[in-house]
Amino acid sequence: HLTTGAPTMSSNPVVDYHVVYALAMIVFAVVAAGETWGLARIWDRLPVVRTTPWLR
Repeated sequence: HLTTGAPTMSSNPVVDYHVVYALAMIVFAVVAAGETWGLARIWDRLPVVRTTPWLR
């Protein structure tokens, strides 16, 4: 329950969906999902990305 006494409408009081989404994004970043399913190859070919390596 919230501080006002209203129910939170959450199905799981321990793990919030924000935590699940954050973990999913971390997993996608670690396994380089952009190389397989995303636009990483096109992004790497852009001139501005080639000159500034921190954008990779």
